[in-house]
Formats: sequence, structure tokens, C-alpha cells
Amino acid sequence: MVDRQEDIYDSTAAPDAAQDPLEARLAKWIQAIQALDSSSPERRHCLNRLVNEILRSGKLGHPQRSIWPASLYEDLYNEALQRTLLIICQTVEQYKPENPVMAWVNFRLQHQFTEVVKDYQKQGITQMPTGSRFPVRLPSLEDLPRSSPTPEADLPIQQFLQQDPEGLLKKQRLRERPDITFQTLAIAKFVEGKTWPEVAATLDVPSQTLCSFFNRQLKHLIPYFKKYLEV
Repeated sequence: MVDRQEDIYDSTAAPDAAQDPLEARLAKWIQAIQALDSSSPERRHCLNRLVNEILRSGKLGHPQRSIWPASLYEDLYNEALQRTLLIICQTVEQYKPENPVMAWVNFRLQHQFTEVVKDYQKQGITQMPTGSRFPVRLPSLEDLPRSSPTPEADLPIQQFLQQDPEGLLKKQRLRERPDITFQTLAIAKFVEGKTWPEVAATLDVPSQTLCSFFNRQLKHLIPYFKKYLEV
């Protein structure tokens, strides 16, 4: 379910574009996105550019960083950031131009981090001593809200996952199960449309193990995806 919480973040006036080039660029992409049809390739391209600008901004917040062990915080933060970026893409029409874009993004990130922690604590684990290797179950990606893109919009990513032009997707293997590759999981998720629990049941591997492996490898493979999929 898409987060529809009222935007109550700091509503200080947006900075002058001349004084903050980043905010000017972000606002430009948002304006372009809002003017495009939701199913157009141009809108998808602009959304990609917006997300890339946000990730490179150096202004993303890091909520609650001091109270979590570094290794665990990275997983929690990456999950919250993934959720946040998806929600930003799905609710970009709600952005109010009188407010700074990064304030809007960081408000969402703060909220999503809190939600990720709640999901984590529902597993019955409330503390993680620093350095502990106790297995952590992070929330399933199936909990994330999704838009309904057209099959045509999904086709390039599906073809890329299946063809793997440079063979990099199939090189990333799960240590405990070398027969399971990143490509195996990506096809199951984004071509066959399976949920993590379904994939886990089929492969007889805990879903948290698969999800953690997938997210770790995805970070390293982002340049590969961009090389073949960016407009």
C-alpha cells in the first residue's frame, strides 16, 4: 500500500535555484515528469535521472545511524532507501514546488526507515549486539507498493535479465548454493513475477538469505544495468 501520509515535513521555502543548483536540477526533473504521460518512455527516463540525482546528491539523511551496528544498519538503510525511491517515483505528482525536494525525500526516508525497523522487530528480534552474525530477516520486497507498468515498459528489463549480454548476472552465485545465481533470482522476480516466499520455497533456501544476497549483488551490478537500460 502506497504511503499516503500527509506531507508534514519542514515546509521552509524552497531555496533559490541560483543558490542551490542541486535543488534546481531536481525541480526540473520533477516538472518534466509531471508533464509527461505516466506510461511514456520519456517519463521513465526522467524518473531514472531524478533517482540518480538524488542518490548522487550527498544530501540523503541517515536516520538512527548511531543506534545500530554498522553491518545491520546498512541492510536496514538500503531497504528503507529502496522503498523511499519507489514511493517518490509513484507519488511524484504530490510534490509541492514551494518546498525543497531533498526535504521531501528525507521526510519519506525517515518514515520508511521507521517502518523497516518495525518490520524487522516484528520478527521477534529487538536488539543486535555489535559484531553479531545472527541471521537477520529483512522485510520482503513484496511489501513494497508497486505501480502497474505496461508489459511493453517491462520488456527491456526482462530481455536484459534473460540475455545477460556480458554474463555478469550469472557469475554472481550464492555461496551456500552455487547453483543459485543473481540471474536466477532476478528472472524469478521480474520475469516470472514470483514473490520472495515463492522463490524461497522453490529453491529450499530461506527468503531472508535470498533477499540479502540479491540486494548486495544489485548494488554492484547497477552500472551494468545502467549501461544497457538507460535511455
